[in-house]
Amino acid sequence: MKPAEGSSAGRFLMQVLWPSFLVAILAEGVFFSMVDPEELTLIGIRLADSREGAYTVGFLLFWVLFSLSSGLTWLLMRGSSR
Repeated sequence: MKPAEGSSAGRFLMQVLWPSFLVAILAEGVFFSMVDPEELTLIGIRLADSREGAYTVGFLLFWVLFSLSSGLTWLLMRGSSR
């Protein structure tokens, strides 16, 4: 008997975006506990005008990075099961 087929968008959200969201929370906590957002510079240009803005942008960047990683794993596993 086959398991019930759910929508692929729902499965994608559960298997990729949710775990990457949780890991992004952890990564942001670890990263910003070691680095002050107001001290971030790139070629002499300050990257953050406010700490809250840096936390928000940092979280979104971590989430995108981990989503790409989880998405690639999801695609590879999906291809092997067929």
